[in-house]
Amino acid sequence: MTATPKLVSLVIKNDLAEMARVSELVEDIGQKHGVPAEALYAVNLALEEILANLISYGYADEGEHQIIVRFDVEADDFVIEIEDDARPFNPLEAPAPEVEAPLTEKPLGGLGIHLTRTMMDGMAYRREREKNIL
Repeated sequence: MTATPKLVSLVIKNDLAEMARVSELVEDIGQKHGVPAEALYAVNLALEEILANLISYGYADEGEHQIIVRFDVEADDFVIEIEDDARPFNPLEAPAPEVEAPLTEKPLGGLGIHLTRTMMDGMAYRREREKNIL
């Protein structure tokens, strides 16, 4: 990857169809900066999980909302920040799923967050100005 920081922002609506735009931008940024294909796959998968949860469960109303996705590539880091006005939710506080439990005993949900936390090198969350920032 290049050593020059490159900050790119994308504003999407809270619509699952918008996730394709995010994926295309990840691929474009990754190719321009020499990000390995395996890393791009992990980034896209993590973003898909986070955005799908946010769009599907984050909003109390059916109205249109904006989600800002920021990308920064610096040295060996592909840093992504997601800002939204959904209900407060810190995915880092979500309990780990019972991955060893039999399938019939597992509650629905939680695996996407777990997958994302294990795939990324690091995650941080804060709530500012009525916004979630991950």
